[in-house]
Amino acid sequence: MTLPSADFLTVLAERGFIHQCTDLDGLAQRLARGPIRAYIGFDATADSLHVGHLVSIMALRWLQRTGNRPIVLVGGATTRIGDPSFRDTSRPVLGDAGINANIDGISRAFARYLDFGHDGATLVNNTEWLDGLGYVPFLRDIGIHFTVNRMLFFDSVRLRLEREQPLTFLEFNYMLL
Repeated sequence: MTLPSADFLTVLAERGFIHQCTDLDGLAQRLARGPIRAYIGFDATADSLHVGHLVSIMALRWLQRTGNRPIVLVGGATTRIGDPSFRDTSRPVLGDAGINANIDGISRAFARYLDFGHDGATLVNNTEWLDGLGYVPFLRDIGIHFTVNRMLFFDSVRLRLEREQPLTFLEFNYMLL
């Protein structure tokens, strides 16, 4: 079953998937023009996924079932930093071998829900482009588009600060990556 691309938001709303959206009207207008590509990122902090990941995977599945192209983004590079969301402390630092083993483990789960065939879903690892990125040029080219004010508003940062729990600069940079 393939639904028109524009049905994507309707399907997600009916199923309670939508909590926050930067520009819902703009996204609806873009979907009305035809298929889009969209991604959801998964850090490789473990060698398997948990039931909470299923919501994101199902959103990608609905994206694909409505004629759009999902991108599964595994965070080989961002796992080195660690997403501060839902954490009171920093995540343990993993080495490349552990991260790669975790990526192998979680990648198998996506094939159960998404079609990775010709013109299907794509799986990418952000190590491919972040490892070659210099930090100072990154801050000058990318950091200029983010304000600390807006970054402090995101739940992943705000909740940690409200609980007066430490948030390292390393973790704060997660959303820039």
